[in-house]
Amino acid sequence: MASRFHNKVAIVTGASSGIGQAVALDLAREGAKVMICAARNVEGLEETRKAIIDLNGVCATMTVDVRDQSAITACVQATLEQFGNIDILVNNAGVGQFMPFPRMSDEEYDRVMDTNLRGTFAFCRAVLPTMMEHNYGKIVNVTSIMGEVAAVGQSIYNASKGAAKLLTQGLAVDVSGHNINVNAVAPGIIVTNITRRMLGDAERERYFVSRIPKGRIGQPADVSAAVLFLCSDEASYIHGTTLVVDGGMICTR
Repeated sequence: MASRFHNKVAIVTGASSGIGQAVALDLAREGAKVMICAARNVEGLEETRKAIIDLNGVCATMTVDVRDQSAITACVQATLEQFGNIDILVNNAGVGQFMPFPRMSDEEYDRVMDTNLRGTFAFCRAVLPTMMEHNYGKIVNVTSIMGEVAAVGQSIYNASKGAAKLLTQGLAVDVSGHNINVNAVAPGIIVTNITRRMLGDAERERYFVSRIPKGRIGQPADVSAAVLFLCSDEASYIHGTTLVVDGGMICTR
């Protein structure tokens, strides 16, 4: 298993912390050459790079705002120039939204939708030519159980993640015949920078834990394991699906 991704090249967005960081480290640990990118947390991106180097992994970094098409194009081009190919794309970059619908501004709507949906669309479109040329590719989009069920104060986040799920399905149909697998992973409550505000204090965390059949808040490693499975050839017949990783929380909704 340590060499599942030997000589494979992966791009991981939002790799400066949380799920993206865990995915980048696990891919490198299993042999992949990894281009990691993030928009703002340069220090976190450097921490991820150093951790990969400590594993004797191969890594490159770029500052990429997924709302910027030119930055995405530059990242894909830099990956091809440095590593020669792109086998895997993990669209993890995302932002949260905790605001009642009547208070939503146009600017907040654009921020959430452009990051969570348009960024996913743009990165998928950018890597597809090389994947189609080589007749191989694995794309995993990180959505959310909030793309499956609604939550208070997260209406546009719900919409962005629900749309990303359907984008995953539509893309899976469109690339059929090119040996490219397109899937999504929908995390539940995972300890990340986005969820810390939602978890709040210890009492509120206990409330969320009480609604999770597995009895604990998820960790980035829980999601990374699912992402790596979908990136592997073991999942070659899994296509257009969304794998929910939530400790069973969706069963209680």
